[in-house]
Amino acid sequence: MELFEKAQECLKKAEGRILGRDKVPFHYLLSLYGSVGNKDEVYRVWNNYKSMFPSIPNLGYHAIISSLVRMDDIEGAEKLYEEWVSVRPSDDSRIGNLLISWYLKKGKSDKVFSFFKHMSEGGGCPNSTTWELLSEGHIAEKRVSEALSCLEKAFMTSDSKSWKPKPIKLAAFLKLCQDEDDMESAKVLIELLRKPGYHNDEAYAALISKDEPSNRTERIDDVDSENMDDDDSQVLFSQVDSSF
Repeated sequence: MELFEKAQECLKKAEGRILGRDKVPFHYLLSLYGSVGNKDEVYRVWNNYKSMFPSIPNLGYHAIISSLVRMDDIEGAEKLYEEWVSVRPSDDSRIGNLLISWYLKKGKSDKVFSFFKHMSEGGGCPNSTTWELLSEGHIAEKRVSEALSCLEKAFMTSDSKSWKPKPIKLAAFLKLCQDEDDMESAKVLIELLRKPGYHNDEAYAALISKDEPSNRTERIDDVDSENMDDDDSQVLFSQVDSSF
């Protein structure tokens, strides 16, 4: 708790040092206040930000919506998403992905797909991560063919060269294929992972190995857990201390 209090003190001091017309510090403040769970401060900084600038870039909307979904203020996030759609200078699927990810986390599969439809009808263009998230929704509903279709689109989307699918999610798809006795779909995914850029990665290599699917899942769980040991409080304080 002491680290979080110290982090907020640092944020207050950092805010007082913002000079000129630079928007970037506001993005940091929105993100970091969201990290400490201070919703009042997030909205206060947002309102100050909007009062100082006639237009807010996509990164600004991404920063506040990301903070709001982190604090489970989904109503506020949805409201700001609609505001962003009405003023956006260009499309940015990463903003819609924030909401889709929250719906998935909360088990709201129906909302995932209705929001995606709304996003698409509003001119949003899904990126690889969008399709990966949608596949996760289908996996939760045990729809193998639909999940595979989304994964295939994720690999084919224009930004796919810079996209890295989450191994634990791919392992979940393979496990579903095993449970549903649909190894043909599993083979399709494995072939996608044999493409350059994936097959040499340790996590993906575990998936495309000749082990049984259940063993693949266990190995991916091991790989994924290696990255889950960070002390969130210490990481947050380090961010605050070095951002300004």
